[in-house]
Amino acid sequence: TVNTTKLVFTTGASETAAFGATAKMTLGSAGALTLSSTTASTSSTTGSLIVGGGVGIADDLYVGTDLDVTGNTVLDGTTLATGILTATAKTVFNGGFGLPDSQKATFGGTGTGDLQIYHNASASFISDQGTGSLILLTSNLDINNAANTENMITAAQDGAVTLFHNNAAKIATKATGVTVTGEMAATTMDLSSNA
Repeated sequence: TVNTTKLVFTTGASETAAFGATAKMTLGSAGALTLSSTTASTSSTTGSLIVGGGVGIADDLYVGTDLDVTGNTVLDGTTLATGILTATAKTVFNGGFGLPDSQKATFGGTGTGDLQIYHNASASFISDQGTGSLILLTSNLDINNAANTENMITAAQDGAVTLFHNNAAKIATKATGVTVTGEMAATTMDLSSNA
């Protein structure tokens, strides 16, 4: 049935409305398209509304329950997740990711996490809150100043561990003991032998 205000199907599910290749169905600015079918969707070819081509949406999209996307998803602009965002595969951040002060990147465990990395308003933290040790694995370790222009501590696999003062090496381990460069001050000293 067609009249000036409605397109009505009255006899059953087999009825269809056919539009030509260039035809359009237009709703006025105050109009709404309501689908009362509750058919669930499990793929791109099932559900209450099946669209064979792309869909352009000029304003907000509200999804009441799950949003299931097969293929790639491109989100331009700011995306707000107010719940838990769970990824079952690797997540790649091409532009990096940022956390505000006191918000923690956590690893392992439940709740607050066994390993926490964060910055508060005045300092940065790597915090091991789980069982066991905090283990750093490397063949060469450099702990430098914030500008990365001065050594503070260096350690080499099978080699020296060196402590620096103002970028000058002062204490370095070696196979037979330690080397001290400069003056050594001590309140007490016990030397078992002379080198």
